[in-house]
Amino acid sequence: MTGEQSPAVLVTGAGGGLGRVISTAFARAGYRVAVNYRRSREDAEATAEAVRACGSQAYLVQADISDDAAVRSMIDEVVGTFRGLDALVNNAGATKVVALSDLDAIDDELWDGLAAVNLKGPFYCARAAAPHLRGRHGAIVNVSTTSAFLPAGSSIPYMTAKAGLVMLTRCLAKALSPEVRTNAVAPGWLDTQWWDKYGSPEIRAILSSPDYPPAADLEDIARAVLMLAETPSINGQTLVIDRGQLMR
Repeated sequence: MTGEQSPAVLVTGAGGGLGRVISTAFARAGYRVAVNYRRSREDAEATAEAVRACGSQAYLVQADISDDAAVRSMIDEVVGTFRGLDALVNNAGATKVVALSDLDAIDDELWDGLAAVNLKGPFYCARAAAPHLRGRHGAIVNVSTTSAFLPAGSSIPYMTAKAGLVMLTRCLAKALSPEVRTNAVAPGWLDTQWWDKYGSPEIRAILSSPDYPPAADLEDIARAVLMLAETPSINGQTLVIDRGQLMR
């Protein structure tokens, strides 16, 4: 991707969970990693230390991805620090648990907030990064979810926004091709701090059943993200990684 310099990647929402595992997967592959976070600098520092432990350079950058001006500033900062950008991983996300049947609990604030982070944010990041990725035949990888295909998630606005992210992936793949490829992964249920915060008792009961596929391995998902970023022949695709949960 680059000449003498090692490639550089920006991972949004990289403070913990899947974002941290993705960051270290890229670090082990020789990438310098920009670690984005919105609020928790302490968690982001832990990710940066994990990246450095892999022998790679880490750079912390704070930005709310739902703020277009903040995103543009973040991209400029990362490009200025790394003297370029080879890959963008749109991993940051947000949700709120609302029962599927409780339509009255969904207000404009919830719709706007979840769409801003889960759909508009990845677009803002892709738009700001695209000019820098073009010259390096770079790649964008979006992190969606199997809830984009099946109404079994934390809330309607979250699932709808993540479904929109799948279409955004295809739109960007067409808009930015052939200079920049855009793909996505769609993990199933994951064993992360997200699960501790948002997993409902009903879903916990289903997942604890011996007949139900277990949570996908975070390292498997991270390897898939890296593969999509580095495989020139794949563009506009969404790879489901859920141990077959979507087929149940």
